[in-house]
Formats: sequence, structure tokens, C-alpha cells
Amino acid sequence: MLVSICIPVFNMASCVRRAITSALAQTYSKIEVIVVDNQSTDGTYEVASSILDPRLRVVRNETNLGAYGNHNRCLELAKGEWMKFLHGDDELLPHCVAEMAAAVSCLPKDTALIGCGAIRQQDGRESERTYVPDGLYAMRPTPPREFVLLGNFFGTPTMTLVHRRRFLDAGGFDLNMEPAADGDGWINLRGRYPSAYVPSHLVFIRDDPPGQIREQMASSVKWCRHTFRLVEKWHQQDELFRDQPLVQTIYGEWLVRETFRYWDASLRFLLLGRPTMAYLLWKELGHRHLGGRSLRHYLMKRIKGRNATTFRDAPWPVILSHLQLPLTA
Repeated sequence: MLVSICIPVFNMASCVRRAITSALAQTYSKIEVIVVDNQSTDGTYEVASSILDPRLRVVRNETNLGAYGNHNRCLELAKGEWMKFLHGDDELLPHCVAEMAAAVSCLPKDTALIGCGAIRQQDGRESERTYVPDGLYAMRPTPPREFVLLGNFFGTPTMTLVHRRRFLDAGGFDLNMEPAADGDGWINLRGRYPSAYVPSHLVFIRDDPPGQIREQMASSVKWCRHTFRLVEKWHQQDELFRDQPLVQTIYGEWLVRETFRYWDASLRFLLLGRPTMAYLLWKELGHRHLGGRSLRHYLMKRIKGRNATTFRDAPWPVILSHLQLPLTA
């Protein structure tokens, strides 16, 4: 089974060699590695092209396609049945593809999405390990209303192995949902096909160090706006709930939970004399009659000592046990 390791990059000359090296060092032998450069201006294409290995292809787009347009380009160029995305500043552990590919034989034949745990790093030091189940965990396809309250635990594309043809048939990444197109894509796949999670941390994800306050606030505002758009999209696509006000549906509760992190950011910026984020959050929630409910949820979780990564009441495999599928081998 051929696995395509696809590395979409833009201006990553300082780190792309490291990512490519980790891809070529996989213990799984049936791989191709494709670097797709999105019109970088810092020499990324030249660095990638200087690495000589028959398994490596380096492609340069004629125009900049945007971040997830470039991910979709990877889907078009790959030849493997399965695709392993790898962001240019991340790394794969040597046994990553081998362990994720081995899981395929134990899963339903139409599985489309497999996740793994990540070791998050900042400034060269480990900052967090994402949660993984105790064993290989398979889930049946089901409408998003059944699982969206748990958030995007499949994480970034680096943390996933996707079935190329099934993802293409599902439409790939929706460019209207950037920068949340990955989480949106996983919702789409999980609604159509079985999905699974391996019980190992198989990738290093490097988080950017915090920028200036102005940059942090601009990023938070952008993500906040897109979170509202994401929830609205899936509410409107749900035939059971689309005609009901969002506040009365599971999607209203999803928005209440997703905005936890934005209350954190809003209060931090407010203390620094920057009210833009708090104003936006209160305005958007108020427009949907969710302001008081969202704030109460945030305060109650904070009183219990929860934070943006520990807001769930139980591990997701426990909460989603009704979706679990038996393994085939």
C-alpha cells in the first residue's frame, strides 16, 4: 500500500529540510514524498530541491493557491491510496507511517480518516502531549450533531492519515472555511465514513512563539470569526435542525463550548486595554442569543479549574463510546 507523504509549504526555508528528512526516514518502505511549494520567496523551493532522493518530488505552484488550496493541490498530485500530510515546520517520528498504515488492516474497509497523538513543542521544548485513547479506536460515520461537542481532537493535518480518493470525493478542504478548513474537513469525512485513532504520539508539532500583542489579537479575532462561520455552516447542513434557531439546537451548545478559548483571550486583551476581541465575542454571541449562556459556561469551567485544553467532562472515547466500532483483526 503506497502512502504519499505530502508537505505543503510557503516560506519555510529554515525548517523544510528537517521535515523532509523526517519523511524520508520512515521505517515504512512504500512511500513517496511530495513537497508542494506555494510560490515561496525565501528559497524554500531551492532548499527542498537540493535534497536528492528518488522517493522525493518537489513541485512549485504557478501561483499562490492559499494555505488549504495548496493542501488540495497535494491531494491532486499524490499517487498513494493514503496520504500523510506533514506541515513544513513539523516532523514525523520514524515509525509514524508504519504504525498508522498497520492500523488500516484492522479497520472497516471504507475508513477515510485516521488520527494520532502529537507532541507539541515551543522554543525547542515539549509543551504538551495531546490525548490518545488506550488502544486503536474506530468510530462509525454519523451526522456531525453526534460528535461536534467534543471539538476537533483529530487536530492539524500533520496528525492525520487520510484516504485520498474518499477525501477527494468528499470535496477536499473547503477553502471558504480557512483557517479552520482542516477541522471542517474532518467533520465532513467523519459524517460520511468510519474514522479511527491510533494510541500513540507519532508527530512533533512546533507551535509558533507568541508574537506582539497586536498580532496575537488579530489572530484570535480571525479564528473567532471563522469559528462562528464553521458552526453556522454545519447547522445549516443539518436537515434535522436547520429550520430551528441555532440557540435551540446542539449547534448552539457547540458554539458555547468552542467560545471558551475566546473568553480567555478576550479577558487577557481587555486587561491590556484592548477591548476589540471582547466586543466582537459579545456581539456575535448576543446576535445568536448565546452571550449569557456562553459566559456562564466559561466561568463555571474556570471555577472548576478547567482550561482551553481540559474543558471536556470526560475523555472523548468515553463520551463517544456509542459510536465505537469493533476492529476487524
